[in-house]
Amino acid sequence: METYYSVLDMFDGDRSLSQFLVTILTVPQFANHPAVVDLLANIECAREVQELAKVENGSHFSALHAKAEQIGGFKIDDMALQIVGEAPMLWALLDSLLSARALQKVVIVSLLKKSTNQKANSLSSILGIFLHSTHAPEKVIETMVKIGLSISIDAIHDTVRLLSAESSHVLQYLGQTLLVAYAYDNFDINLKSTVPTAEKSTDTLKHLTSGLLFPLQHGVTRDDLKCSYELWRKSRINPLSDSPQVLEQIPVAKTPIIPASAMDVNNSTVTGNIQAIERLMAQGGVFDPADVEDGESPDVTEYVVLVHGDLGTGEHITSMQQCRSIKTTPWRRFQHIVFMPGLFHLKMAAADAIWRALIQPISACQDQTSLMHDIAQLRPHETGIFGSKPGFRMMHQLIGHDGICRHLDCWQIEVEKMNNAHKTLDDFAISKLSLEELKDIANRLAREYIATYRLTRYENNLLINKYFLLYEELSYAMNIGDIAHIETCIITWTLIFKATGKHKYATCMTEFLINLHFNYPAGLQKAIRYHWLVNPTGKPECFHAVNWCVELNNLFIKVKNGGTGSNRSVTRVILKSPLVEVYRNAHSIIETNFMHTGRTSLQAVPDMKKTFEGLLTKMRSSSPHIHMPRRQSTYLVPDLLDKGHELFEKGWKGIGTEDDGTIVDEVEQPTTEDIVGEL
Repeated sequence: METYYSVLDMFDGDRSLSQFLVTILTVPQFANHPAVVDLLANIECAREVQELAKVENGSHFSALHAKAEQIGGFKIDDMALQIVGEAPMLWALLDSLLSARALQKVVIVSLLKKSTNQKANSLSSILGIFLHSTHAPEKVIETMVKIGLSISIDAIHDTVRLLSAESSHVLQYLGQTLLVAYAYDNFDINLKSTVPTAEKSTDTLKHLTSGLLFPLQHGVTRDDLKCSYELWRKSRINPLSDSPQVLEQIPVAKTPIIPASAMDVNNSTVTGNIQAIERLMAQGGVFDPADVEDGESPDVTEYVVLVHGDLGTGEHITSMQQCRSIKTTPWRRFQHIVFMPGLFHLKMAAADAIWRALIQPISACQDQTSLMHDIAQLRPHETGIFGSKPGFRMMHQLIGHDGICRHLDCWQIEVEKMNNAHKTLDDFAISKLSLEELKDIANRLAREYIATYRLTRYENNLLINKYFLLYEELSYAMNIGDIAHIETCIITWTLIFKATGKHKYATCMTEFLINLHFNYPAGLQKAIRYHWLVNPTGKPECFHAVNWCVELNNLFIKVKNGGTGSNRSVTRVILKSPLVEVYRNAHSIIETNFMHTGRTSLQAVPDMKKTFEGLLTKMRSSSPHIHMPRRQSTYLVPDLLDKGHELFEKGWKGIGTEDDGTIVDEVEQPTTEDIVGEL
């Protein structure tokens, strides 16, 4: 310090520090002096930081003017390129001081910008929203604020409220185009309270309703939906209706998904569904034409709106329209609502139908070649669960795994018939047959190893093959978005539903397909068929049912974004529900830009090789696909297609009962595992 004081003491009288600095910075002889070069570099770096902190450089993020696009478009790489272009000396200085990655240098520059201008806070804003969405404790966020890596907790809350309000404008803009489909579903949350009070009811289970909006794509126009009066004229519930007149791969395109605000509505009743539809359409900016001034809301009188839902939702909408069919205006009789049954629940029903036919009867589990004996080999510790109520995910996996082994066993038998030297499929693979020869064998397998006649236990296994292949065909058609293939599969599954006591599904899908192909005009037909599935990623073979997307949205609302402890309330759940996609984008941005590892929530595909080898060894000994004339069976697997045909011919109507007269549980609600299993 004494050296510095001695230097400063030189500047007295006629000599000033400012004159000294001006002289050494302007006289050419001093230009290359190391001290002058260092001084200029520091001055230039400070100027570059000030330039970067200006609002025109896009580094400002205001909590009062936040937009979802600012979060979705944030990239560390773009910030690095901007710094290199506009602050080359500062970047070079960091290069010389640090052997750091671009990410770390961007963070340092962001801290410098924020210290220069508190509004230059784009990085800290993104990190703040990310921490909030992960339920980070407030003390952690406050620590990050002190460091400069996060905006304040109050600013985060202001941003959340503003983004939630902004989402309502997006919904209204989309809804008022009338080129939109709606989907909604109920979800329950348990708000446990340690000490019940008069303000906090002891009834902690709350019933809410979530919703999603999907823009209609693939060339669908408003004129395609301008058929409300035509459908009403043909409707069976219209007292003045006339006789209906008989009246055809979904393109791969990314489907935008816009979450709506959750509603404090229990849609397990007809009244609840009326409230849910009216509130969901209100979020889309569509109201009763009689209640608004001209121009404030599009007149939906002549148009229809597509509403996705499960079987229960469809029943409530039908009851709602029947009860209100005598109303005088199209809005009050919900003439504009066209219901679309969810394919995810249809797939769940298909898996349940297989369980009812092949596992539920006690006698069906006794034969050595039965499906239950395969389960004992594949999942020996879960036979009890499969015998009672396994759920969709377990049945979906079972059908896939057991089906693979059954296919391999059929191939082994067939190739050994062709050549006795092929004792294993590995031996067969060495022969390297052409594709056409493999196709010929596959066609022969399809003809000979799927049931066409009854030979007791042998045919039991051929029927199992048939049902598994029908399920795999439905799954494949849904994954690739082959809508015509799906409709063909549904016709077969309606017979199976009828035969297994799932009469509501059989009736619902039959009536829907009849309306779709014989009552609806061509434009509406296209809109429905091309939006029965959606593609959230825009990639081939990545189509999903709409109601699966709704269930995934419910999962994020309840589990990931619902808050914890005292923050877990209905008000908070509703406030944050439209921000599901914003939070997901924030997570994706942070994980990508900060190079997180293990960024997937999906489990690795299990190595089933040894398990399959064990089941195939068991099949080789029990020979399920070889006809043995004297072999008998304690249970005959029913031919569900024949039985379904018979019941349809008899015209049996109603909800269906089991043989003992008990009511069949028609609608299954998917669990978290079921939703994740579809991924």
